[in-house]
Amino acid sequence: MNLIKLAAAATVVLGLGTGAALAEYPEKPITLVVSFAAGGNADIGARLTAEAASAELGVPINVVNKPGGAHIPATMSVLEADADGYTIFQWSPPSFMVVPLTRAVPYSPREDFIPFYAGPTASNALYVRADSPLQTFEDFLEAARSEKLSMGVNNLGAPPNLSAVQLASEFGLEFKTIALKTVPATMTGLIGGQVDVGVGQIATINAFKNEIRPLIILDNNRQPYFEQHLPGVRTIGEASPGKEAGVWVHGGWAVKAGTPQEIVDKLIAATAVLGTEEFISTLPPGIDWQFVHGPHDVGQLLQSGIDLYSPILDGLGLLHK
Repeated sequence: MNLIKLAAAATVVLGLGTGAALAEYPEKPITLVVSFAAGGNADIGARLTAEAASAELGVPINVVNKPGGAHIPATMSVLEADADGYTIFQWSPPSFMVVPLTRAVPYSPREDFIPFYAGPTASNALYVRADSPLQTFEDFLEAARSEKLSMGVNNLGAPPNLSAVQLASEFGLEFKTIALKTVPATMTGLIGGQVDVGVGQIATINAFKNEIRPLIILDNNRQPYFEQHLPGVRTIGEASPGKEAGVWVHGGWAVKAGTPQEIVDKLIAATAVLGTEEFISTLPPGIDWQFVHGPHDVGQLLQSGIDLYSPILDGLGLLHK
């Protein structure tokens, strides 16, 4: 019997429970709502984390994919369910950051949810074609100052675009921005000559290894997983001290606000396994990890994203006020 089940059983025997329903949680399968389609990294990560947490809780955690609608239908489906811990939301940058910051939505990530863990993460890099004459970040800066380069991103307002906007602002550059819908499509456009440079995640290199080349990691702070994908590639902070660069790409789980604290505590305990080296070693190369645990720390992480992206989006005229 695992520790969570053992503790719950002891609570019932000693008569210390706050009620039968809470003492027995979980007594049936849990639904994990994912706002992305099946088959992508978000879905793969959801199924791996669900399997690990399920083993701790002793009941199945069933992944339900609800893509589309700017992530709003999936988000609202959790808020329309009971606050009983049986419906969990896998939040992401679109659902908890970009969409609420750029449009009117019928929910507040900070007020309507209790986020209790964060894990999946990513950082962005600036790429050129493998045969590009731009060999270094300094070459890129020189070229960008002499002509208006075309910059490929996935979507306007998405993290790669915001990284490009911050890059332009910090170095006094101007790009012709071309949105190509997805990061893989951005890299395909880069390879095909549709754009001069493109922004993708650092893990993007794994799918286009011999066709693209990184010039710089668009971040100030070096993370341990950088070397796994782009060994030896500098960050903005290393190449140009004093220049700001950052990206907020995180994901995790949350329950509806009002969920009893006893249930939240059980979910926090069950997801502790997601921060272990044993679990992290099972993740595929395309999924990077930065484990943050507990509502307070995850709430601070969410606020850091709001603080980073609000002024950038405001400068683009995209911030919803």
